[in-house]
Amino acid sequence: MGKLSGPDKEVAFRVLQEVGFEERIVGYQVRERSGTMIKSLYSFEEVVAFLNDQFPVLKFDELKRWLQVVMKDEELALKVEEAVEQGHTDYERTRRIRDLMRERLVQCKNARWKKA
Repeated sequence: MGKLSGPDKEVAFRVLQEVGFEERIVGYQVRERSGTMIKSLYSFEEVVAFLNDQFPVLKFDELKRWLQVVMKDEELALKVEEAVEQGHTDYERTRRIRDLMRERLVQCKNARWKKA
């Protein structure tokens, strides 16, 4: 898995915005005592923070679709697919995806500040 190329203006704009209820992605936090808790995520940055949780659960195919359709980031969606194929466990896959998404978020924030 190589590094991501810089995002175009549309991707950077979408990554830095919140989405509506219909465009949100749903994840699950697993807790030892309380079990599974549903978590609605309304922004790319929320997804990145969510993936830092101790036991985050996202359906990888839904995340890929969300990245393609909502964020319109085809490159990142393909890298996520590669991470899923290369990872041996869901924990490893989740960490690889988190790192990719964190990289994209930093790229988009840096692009925003350069244009201001």
